Parts: sequence; structure tokens; C-alpha cells
Amino acid sequence: MAPINQPKLPTVQTQLLLHQPRSPYETFAEGDIPNLKDGELLVQVEAIGLNPIDWKSADFGFALPKLPCLNGREFVGTVVAQNTPQGSRISVGDQVLAVATDYRDFRKSAFQEYAVVCSFNAIKIPKGIDPYQAASLGVAFVTAALSLGVCLGTTLPQQGKLSDLDLLSILQRQEREMVPKDCFEEIFNPIPLGSRPSKGEWILLYGASSVTAQLCIQLAKATGLKIIGVVDVKKHGERLRALGVDVLVDRADLDLAATEVRQHTHGSLRFAMDFIGKETSTWCQNVLAACASSRYPTDIDDPDAIPDPFTQKGSTLSHLVCLTGAPKVKAPNVRIHQVPVKMFHENEELGCVLSYWLYHSLKNGVITLPETQIVDGGLEVINSCLELMRRGEISGSRLVVKLK
Repeated sequence: MAPINQPKLPTVQTQLLLHQPRSPYETFAEGDIPNLKDGELLVQVEAIGLNPIDWKSADFGFALPKLPCLNGREFVGTVVAQNTPQGSRISVGDQVLAVATDYRDFRKSAFQEYAVVCSFNAIKIPKGIDPYQAASLGVAFVTAALSLGVCLGTTLPQQGKLSDLDLLSILQRQEREMVPKDCFEEIFNPIPLGSRPSKGEWILLYGASSVTAQLCIQLAKATGLKIIGVVDVKKHGERLRALGVDVLVDRADLDLAATEVRQHTHGSLRFAMDFIGKETSTWCQNVLAACASSRYPTDIDDPDAIPDPFTQKGSTLSHLVCLTGAPKVKAPNVRIHQVPVKMFHENEELGCVLSYWLYHSLKNGVITLPETQIVDGGLEVINSCLELMRRGEISGSRLVVKLK
């Protein structure tokens, strides 16, 4: 497999590097142009979608494989070189969205002028879709799809030539020794088939205005779930109702919010997702535990043996997906799930079908793009943009930085 349509490229590029935690990113004008391995594409970066991890990892010193670190989790650009077979679905000249879940490989990081993406999980941008807006979508979509499709075992509906998409089954076909240890539990000790969400069931989303939550709303509605969102209703209510949230509960009074959740769901709530942190995930866990306790007032030695009176399922367990922080103390009747995001690049079949699914969902208008604030100025303005995010001034939308 040899590089195809290799253009003349510059010998160096500008990158944005983090030399130490709790320090600003700095431009470096002598960065290497990444070399391509088999099955990879080289992309000239045109826009970078900024994510909370971009400032949190720098401030708190996590997810930094080595220093200086090259960060950035998603970008849009044009393919300028490829090392893929003739006739591949993506070729030189195509615009693609890349999601850098493989953050240890700096060749794939967004904060540079040229970056690598695997051909199997590069997402082609359909005609008619604004590429700058699309730059805000990738991380949120992958996280939402794996949260619902793997942690909770839901099936994404048919798109294009794909039949209904069972992500959990795809991952379970992978050889066990090839699955990262921190993903193993979600894949090979999954939510039982009989305990997975049924159409018409409720799911609680705390922090429903976040961009990832907005993608979860759309995917959950596509699978037939009913959504109750906890949020600043005055600020975000209109958009969330338009996306399909069934019930909005204001976060201002969480005791009242818990009561409203129980009333709206008639105590049947079994699923929740938290997008904020440890304190709010603890609140979600308490709400789920109270609903479970109301259904099962006594201790049960074998929880899988007794049907749930509300759902006719076989488990007393409720399920909480935590995206940014899990409760310190676990409730015995609530299972905590962590999203196996890295499987987007670890499992080629999964990366391929998710990319294909998103392409056709965008093409067919199934997915609504997040609100974006597009900023000119290139790599040099990323620090100031991250400062806005750090101060909490960006809510319910994404910042996208244009390089070209």
C-alpha cells in the first residue's frame, strides 16, 4: 500500500504545544509534518472544535501523555495525502471531520496545521453541511453514541445501507485480549439484554444543555426514549424543547427537582446520564436509588430473579452513565457506567459504522448541528478561547477556531 496522490507539502508546520500544566499553550513553528502509516489520511486542518478537555487537561495535568503535549480532540479539514488502497471511500480533496480519541498519538491531535486521521473513522462531510459547524460535532457524537449504544445497550436506527446498529454486539466480537482493560467491563460484563431501555421509557439527563447532551437527546429520541432534562430552563429551555426533550426540570432547587422527576416518571426511572461532575452525578444516583427503593422496599439477595413491576424487566438495578465524574460513594442498587470512548479508534468496525452512520444522518437531516461560535485567528487565539470556556462563558454551544 503506497501513498496515493501525494502533493508537495511543506517541510515543517506550526503547532500549539503545552510545555507544563497550568501554563498557556505556546506556538512552535518547527513542527514535523506527520508521516502516514497504512490506512491513514493526512489532513490540512481548517477548523478546530474546542472541548472542555482542552483546558481541563492543561489546568489539572491529566490526559497529558508526555510534555510538551500536543492537544486538541477534533478538527475539520481537507485530505491532502492518503496511504490507502485505490477506491477507498475517502480520497484526496474530500473534507472530513476527525475525532482524536487516540490522544496519545500526537500526529492525530488538532492543534496543528496538518494532522493524521485513520481512514476507517474519518467522517466525510456531506455537501450542504457547513464544515465549520461540523467541527463542533465529533466528540459529542462519539461520546453520545457510545453512552447509549454500549453503556445502556440501545440500538441506533437504520441509516443509509446500515441496518439497525447494535454497537455492543460489534464490540463483543473483538478478541478479549485486544480490548483495553478500562473498557473491558462495559463490553464483556454489559447491561443485561432484558434490562436495556425499552421504547417509551424515561432517561434523565443532568446538564442537558451541554453539546454532548444535545446529541444524546437526538439519539435517545431516535431510539424511542422519553427524556427528562435538568437544566437552567430559562436559559436553555427553548432549544432543548426544539430538540425533543419531553420534560424540563429547573436545576435551581434540586430537592424540588428530585420530587418533580419522581412525579413525572411515576417512580419508574431506571436510567440517567450526568454531564457535569461528581456532585451532580451523586444527585442523579440518589434519584435513581430512591426510585429503585420505591419499587423494591426490601433487600433482595438475587436482584435478577424478580421482575420489575414497572417495566417487567428482570433486574432491580438502575443505570447511571457518568461522563465527567462518578459519585464517591456508590449506591448498591445503581450501576455506574464509564463511556469506553477509546473504542472508536481501537475497534475498526465500530469506528467505520459510526462514521458512516453520522455521515448519512447529517446528509438526511437526522442530526441537528450544535450551536457554534466561529472565531477567526488560527492557533494563536486558542488560549483566549479556552479562557472563555474556563470562566464558564460558553454554555450550550461550542467554540470553533478557523485556521483557514
